[in-house]
Amino acid sequence: MKESGMVVKTPAGTLSLISSPEQIGNVEGKTGRAVRSDCESGAIPTLPRTGGDGGHWRIPTAKYLDQLGVPYEIVPAEEALST
Repeated sequence: MKESGMVVKTPAGTLSLISSPEQIGNVEGKTGRAVRSDCESGAIPTLPRTGGDGGHWRIPTAKYLDQLGVPYEIVPAEEALST
C-alpha cells in the first residue's frame, strides 16, 4: 500500500504531522505519561482534544520540534519511505 500525505522527517526518524504523546516521547526520551503531564501543564502546545472521556492529546509535531530546537523537514510520505 502506498503512503500519501506529508510527514515530519527528523534525524531520529519520521513522525506524522499530528503526534500522540507516545510518539513525541520517543523523540524526547520520555514516557507517554510524562508527555501527557507536560500537555496538562501547558508546556507542550496541543490541539483541542477529541470529545468524550477517552479524548487523546494531539500535538502539532513541527511546532513542538521548533520549541525543542530539533531540526526537521516536512516531506511527502513516499519520499520519507524511500530514504
